[in-house]
Amino acid sequence: MKHIIEDIYLTEIAAIAKKLNTEIYLVGGAIRDALLKRQTNDYDFVVFGDIEGLAKAVAHLFGCKTVKYNKKLLTYRVFCKIKTLDFSAPRGKNIQEDLKFRDFTINSIAFDLNSNTLIDPLGAKEDLRKGIIKANSPNSIKEDPLRILRGFRLAALFRFDIDPRTILLFRKHVELLNRVSKERITQELKLFFNLNETFTYLLIMDKVGIIDTLFEDLSFTNGCIQSNYHLFDVKTHSLSVYNYIEWAYNRLARILGKAHKKYLPHLTTEKERLFCSLKLAALFHDAAKPFCKVVTPEGKIQFPLHAEQSYELFEKYAKAYSFGKKIIKLTRFFIKNHIKPAYLYQAWSNSELTELQKVDFFLRYKEYGIDLLFFALADTLAKGKISASKRDVYIMFLQEMADYFYKHIQPKFKTKPLIEAKEILTLYPSLEKSKLKHILFEIKKLQIAKAINTKEEAGKLLKHLV
Repeated sequence: MKHIIEDIYLTEIAAIAKKLNTEIYLVGGAIRDALLKRQTNDYDFVVFGDIEGLAKAVAHLFGCKTVKYNKKLLTYRVFCKIKTLDFSAPRGKNIQEDLKFRDFTINSIAFDLNSNTLIDPLGAKEDLRKGIIKANSPNSIKEDPLRILRGFRLAALFRFDIDPRTILLFRKHVELLNRVSKERITQELKLFFNLNETFTYLLIMDKVGIIDTLFEDLSFTNGCIQSNYHLFDVKTHSLSVYNYIEWAYNRLARILGKAHKKYLPHLTTEKERLFCSLKLAALFHDAAKPFCKVVTPEGKIQFPLHAEQSYELFEKYAKAYSFGKKIIKLTRFFIKNHIKPAYLYQAWSNSELTELQKVDFFLRYKEYGIDLLFFALADTLAKGKISASKRDVYIMFLQEMADYFYKHIQPKFKTKPLIEAKEILTLYPSLEKSKLKHILFEIKKLQIAKAINTKEEAGKLLKHLV
């Protein structure tokens, strides 16, 4: 707590509050994080008195902007360079009553800026010590059902357990999530997906009924038996894919070998979008299997066109939840193409993978091709029948593909084409744009694969393609 007590922001805010004869408390996450020795840049205050005058005085002192919110509680948000300060009206007659109206005990703690004392009526410090997420009251979830998702996110963030009685509350009120705006749900899901090692919590979320409530079509994957290549039903397999995605990215150097250092800039740039997309795709890549399942006369289970149909099914939720265009686009990409690496792996394992196949794959998907290979690795391991030796062979394949991309494909992206689009349109002015795009791709592919090396060879190929 020392860095809280000595924080210049709090010292100045306390002084302003004293001048205004205003009672003020730092509450919630900032105190929780201080007790957990975690840094935070967001401060929430409860103000008994002139909240507007206090917020404006603080904003003036620090040269910050102020925004007024008045949804459930009157709040003034002050945006400073390194901190965001929220000044809110109380929820009760006093600070103890206010804290009892909050979500979980670990967030229901206050620091009196005037006396420098902690106020902990619900045992937050003890629950932090034990590592427990506990709802404040039986009505806590009914007041705001989004707290169900927040509870799991906080548990995953801190690696805490969730109190069994709170789990029962979550299960009892899970259907109330349908009353929460999709925007608020999406925000919580994005925060959860971008945490690491969340699989254990996802399993509990599924048992509580959260996944089937938010994505009702996924309920049909429960108990949908697959072919003999799979040990699990569709839902269990999908959750397992989610698990192996986290497993693989926690072992980046092992999975990619020497190529992992070259992959890091891409991962760093795309991490938030990528993790959210990969995990969404894990849940949805086989979502249509219950609807396209076929049992042949020989008793074989098949799922014709399930990737395409899962892609279509996901569109329903892409429209409902505001994950953002880039995350939706990436998720679609993984769902639609998740089977394609299997064909490359099969050719590779038979020593039949050609230069043209590798160039075609990476020219189409660029560095996202490596992300797709990660997804395919997780999908393969999640079948449940893969031995450690076969797993290592697949990892060897992934390493070779990544090495090939960084050595032979990425450096040639900016290579001048043997024949330009303008030249093609001069020769064939009525050529359709889609046809032109295909021709340019084929020429570039053969050029990178060194199947053609001169302008004359490109010209001959052009005549054939047209």
